[in-house]
Amino acid sequence: MKSMLKYLVRVLSAVIICCTVLAYVCPYVNPAKFSWLSFFGTAFPWILLANLLLIGVWAWRGNRFAVYHLGILAFGWQHITGFIGFDFGKDAVPESAITVATHNLGGIYQGREATDQWREKRAAAYAGFLQENGFPDILCTQETSGKFYRLLAEKMGYPYTFNLKKGTVILSRFPIVAGGDVQFENTSNSTLWADIQVSEKKVVRVYDIHLQSNRVTKTTAKVIQKGDLDEGETWQDIGFVLGRVGSATSLRAEQAQKLREHIAACKLPVIICGDFNDTPNSYVYSLLSEGLNDTFHQKALGLGTTFAGALPLLRIDYILTEKSITTFSCRTARDGDFSDHYPVFAALGI
Repeated sequence: MKSMLKYLVRVLSAVIICCTVLAYVCPYVNPAKFSWLSFFGTAFPWILLANLLLIGVWAWRGNRFAVYHLGILAFGWQHITGFIGFDFGKDAVPESAITVATHNLGGIYQGREATDQWREKRAAAYAGFLQENGFPDILCTQETSGKFYRLLAEKMGYPYTFNLKKGTVILSRFPIVAGGDVQFENTSNSTLWADIQVSEKKVVRVYDIHLQSNRVTKTTAKVIQKGDLDEGETWQDIGFVLGRVGSATSLRAEQAQKLREHIAACKLPVIICGDFNDTPNSYVYSLLSEGLNDTFHQKALGLGTTFAGALPLLRIDYILTEKSITTFSCRTARDGDFSDHYPVFAALGI
């Protein structure tokens, strides 16, 4: 019996190591060609956790398999730092730093009817939350209604806003001197850009991104909470989720390519904020972050989870910057209940 159990754990170790390798490969393969591979990139946080648990099991038994798991994690260390921040320094943030934040506000009304009274209450509460968490000079939001962002701008004192009635909004304390969008086809998701005069001689371009949504949150929650693998309906739900995620991942890759071309043509320093709907172990993230700094990599500490929905541990919201821009701090605020996403704040030297 013990030998059989040991054999099964060895098989499990081999499977987890293979899954880890596939997760490492995922950022380099266009999901339009192999959409199934993106599953391993999304699942990397849990694959990482499985590796750590198996290291403990094999180390306790004094087995060399612990070294195998350690080796595969060491080989992909840069992937681990995409989910866990290791900046233990406490650098002072100068007064000249500019605070930028991004937040998907799709759940701001908590499923309740958006009456004027409820909207006013939520806007006041959210404004207080922002003031306690860095009072951002530039705020990028996604899935935001026109009535809400105007109310928020009034309460926060943002004199400049940019929106094209597509849910993505840029609010700023600094003048917005130009703006536009990167047009995506066959989707309600959108990306805006705004050129912002942050000082007398400095203009930066801020992109506010909301790439294609998977639109499987409710079905995923249903499977997690009530799914019975003995029931056909559960497997139908699982198939629906995998199919929808695969097609959405391919569409995000197309959107990211179009966005990458737009960014490459920009002659201004860029800051990219928003909801990528993809993890750091994805082709989309790899494409968009090329040649840029990820503020989380630069100055974050701890888990980078930004999604508060049914699937835990996902990091899908980012602030990326031109390498000429200095990151003084980056953190995710998880002490609010304003959405199924957590906001990301970064203090930048521009």
